[in-house]
Amino acid sequence: MSAKTCDSMNVDDLVDAYVRLATSLGSLWSRQFKPAVRTPERVEMSGALGAIGAELRARKPIEKLRPLFDHENVDVRFHAAWSFLQVDPDWAIATISALGTDLSTKDVIALGARAKKRPPARPTLKEMSTEQLVARFEDAATREYATQFLDGQFEPYDVKLRNRIVDEIRGVADELKSRGALASILPLLDHANITVRNSAAIYCLDVAPERALPVLEAISAGRDKIEAVSASWAIDRWRKAQSKPDSP
Repeated sequence: MSAKTCDSMNVDDLVDAYVRLATSLGSLWSRQFKPAVRTPERVEMSGALGAIGAELRARKPIEKLRPLFDHENVDVRFHAAWSFLQVDPDWAIATISALGTDLSTKDVIALGARAKKRPPARPTLKEMSTEQLVARFEDAATREYATQFLDGQFEPYDVKLRNRIVDEIRGVADELKSRGALASILPLLDHANITVRNSAAIYCLDVAPERALPVLEAISAGRDKIEAVSASWAIDRWRKAQSKPDSP
């Protein structure tokens, strides 16, 4: 398919052709980053996909392209993310971030927006009830999880934002501790979100180690590298503290 042919096609037909070709070609993602066998047919299809991608980039029909970022076929999503990175960078980066997770691109976009949203200034932590503090803890930990999907330069997460949210979580935990109410976050050990579970387990080690430690050990042995490192560090620090003799 030549550039001249693409020029005469409408956007819907271009998008349909893009999906067909991307599906037929497959991608590095579905091949687990193994190169494909080079054949004349594949070379022709690859050239046609490139020509269609170039035409769509020139026209920039963003609303028509966005369904490709959440297409049911992973190869379509993979090709679209790289083809249209300059046209729609936020959605393209979210697509790349979502690959390999159970999240859709829309989920990642929503999580990113949630991570950037600061909590309200009032009520203050001191003014909150214990139930409100638990809810704030859960929300902050969820936002911490979301930071791993944020960054325009393909870094693993927005470090500055993540650190601010970690400080927020610590502040909530400190307020609960001052009230003798850290045990109120124990139900979060069963939360669906891994960062919420990890954060809750870290702060529950001193009040319910028999429940918190198995959660941290499971996370430490899991596939989420960010949380695994955090859980391993927490376990190591806690065990070292336990091995020290009591201060006189």
